Amino acid sequence: MRRAEALVEALAPWAECRMLVDETEGLGRALEVVRDLTAVALVVDSYRVSPRELEAARGRVRLTVRVDDAGRFPLAADIVVNAALGLAPPPPARGTRYLLGPRFALLGRVFAAGPARPAGRDVERVLVAFGGATPAALVARVAGAVRAALPRAALDVVVGPAGDGAEAVRAALGVLDGVTLRVAPESLRPLMLAADLAVSAGGVTALELAATATPTVAVCLAPNQRTNLDGLAATGALVVAGDADDPRLVDTVRAAVAALAAEPERRRRLGARGRALVDGLGAARVADEMRARLGAATPVGGRPC
Repeated sequence: MRRAEALVEALAPWAECRMLVDETEGLGRALEVVRDLTAVALVVDSYRVSPRELEAARGRVRLTVRVDDAGRFPLAADIVVNAALGLAPPPPARGTRYLLGPRFALLGRVFAAGPARPAGRDVERVLVAFGGATPAALVARVAGAVRAALPRAALDVVVGPAGDGAEAVRAALGVLDGVTLRVAPESLRPLMLAADLAVSAGGVTALELAATATPTVAVCLAPNQRTNLDGLAATGALVVAGDADDPRLVDTVRAAVAALAAEPERRRRLGARGRALVDGLGAARVADEMRARLGAATPVGGRPC
């Protein structure tokens, strides 16, 4: 949802958009909307849409855009967007344009603003955020590991709009002290800027943390996050503690957090490298590419998605 909202925001100055969130019928409902609104473009960000459906959609609309996580190319679309580092496009086929790497990360416009962080500060506040679908048991394990490494730090624990709710997370945390639950905040950016360190999953949240220069310890929740995390770690933009199902995760998170807390210069380098990679302008770049492909004559008020 955050990726789709970021792209809608970037498209808004020159095009009217519609966002559909019901995936139960694949592209069926979306194509009905394309027909009813005479839409000129269709953007798909869904694990449920098959390559065959997307290939068929290319014959129904002027421009198709596929937002991808897996990196298994080629894909059937006019534009393919994947923000992970280290991916290479396949040989050209049917005019598909691949927008790859963190320059094309679909983040809200607010993340384009440069973050200001005081140098050399101790780790006094830690943000724990695992995306929109909160896994209560995992969050509790990670928060416990952070508390063991930093007994006096304040912890902000984010509860997303999906997954386990605030009561489930609160119950999983038990008697852990110094924790503030942040339930479905409108934006994570203020919490990121207030944090001296973060523990995160490897999806959009990790890219937002990079854009805010927040030194981050990451946990891989799903296979489609591995390429993104490995690429960011290899370039010195974050530290990967391991996979969510690793029985040693509590130990590795605790060790990583303690090590970073003791090295303010390393934290500064992690944050600076993350910001250098993710400047918050990715959605604008994708919107510019869409407009170029559709042609400058596309009128304001057209319906591209």
